Amino acid sequence: MKTFKMKQKLSKSHKMALIAIGIMFTFGIATAQTEQSEQKSFPAQVSIFYPMGTHGQQSVDYQYNFSLNLFYGRIGGLNGVEVSGLVGRVDGDAKGIQVAGFGNASGNVLGIQVAGLGNASGNMNGIQVAGLGNASGNVLGIQVAGLGNASGNVLGIQVAGLGNASGNVRGIQVGGIANVAAEMEGLQIAGIYNRSQTLRGLQVGLISVNDTIESGGSLSLVNIVRRGFYRSWEVSVADYSNFAVTYRMGTRTLYTIYTVGANFIEDNLWNVGIGFGHRRAINNNLDFRPEIVSYNYFRFPRDFKGMQPTFSTHLKFGFVYQVSENFGLSLAPSVFVLNSQMKESALGRHYIVSSINPFYTYEKNNWQTAIGVGVSLGVNF
Repeated sequence: MKTFKMKQKLSKSHKMALIAIGIMFTFGIATAQTEQSEQKSFPAQVSIFYPMGTHGQQSVDYQYNFSLNLFYGRIGGLNGVEVSGLVGRVDGDAKGIQVAGFGNASGNVLGIQVAGLGNASGNMNGIQVAGLGNASGNVLGIQVAGLGNASGNVLGIQVAGLGNASGNVRGIQVGGIANVAAEMEGLQIAGIYNRSQTLRGLQVGLISVNDTIESGGSLSLVNIVRRGFYRSWEVSVADYSNFAVTYRMGTRTLYTIYTVGANFIEDNLWNVGIGFGHRRAINNNLDFRPEIVSYNYFRFPRDFKGMQPTFSTHLKFGFVYQVSENFGLSLAPSVFVLNSQMKESALGRHYIVSSINPFYTYEKNNWQTAIGVGVSLGVNF
């Protein structure tokens, strides 16, 4: 059976997550033995509730091609198909398909496990699907669970409604709430939280925490890196945001941008924005800083009663000249797309967000789409 070695030890928090999810998935029966003694072979067995079956207590000494369990069955090995009304347990290895209304427990698995509640196995080469969760040693394949997956090392895909907790992962982790991995090489997607010790790949979520990002980056609203953390503040002026304060956090490869500003051109607008960027050195003093930032404009406090939705997305081609270690000057030309809606109860026209007229404007059903250019000057520290 193919396995891959773990390259670093799990932290205490990772171990606790694995233990907690693993306990949930053992569904009250003893864990199947991964060491398989020499077994006899027999085509099939039928049981009601172990040891009430065709081979009684001796079913643990046999490997079967087909196993049918009305409630709970226990056999020595499987090389074929097992179907269980509640629980199917294989003390040795299972090669083929296990299907159970409640759960499956096996040694090493080469094939497919499907359970209404959960699956527990040694090493898994194949597919595990469970309504609640899966717990395995090393996984080479796919784990899908309504609640969560727990495993040692994963080479493949983990998908869970709540979350995944694993050792080293090469592939994809998708969790409705959270993912935890010691070493993540691939793609992590979570509704809220991603955590890894070492990341080589891409993370997507609300919050991401990494000890080290060796390659790739994190597309997260809150992006925390304990080693190699990049952060900076900027005070800037621009045609589309006459005065703004911006904070950047993450790594130089990929960081998150937060900005708050005011626009005094005509409509006295406020704006908030969020985006992502990258900073790369051109020489000792000059950096190239491409960014994409989306802004939302509104009049405060009037728009709480009659807001005119106004959004613009800027693709910036910025440069930063580093005067000293903690002080720099920036210039950022940009191209933007503006979408705004005119409300009858407000100004009777669209908000004016820039002193530079767009070079393309299209209006239909009180909605306006405009394309234009802008420029920003800033002080960085």
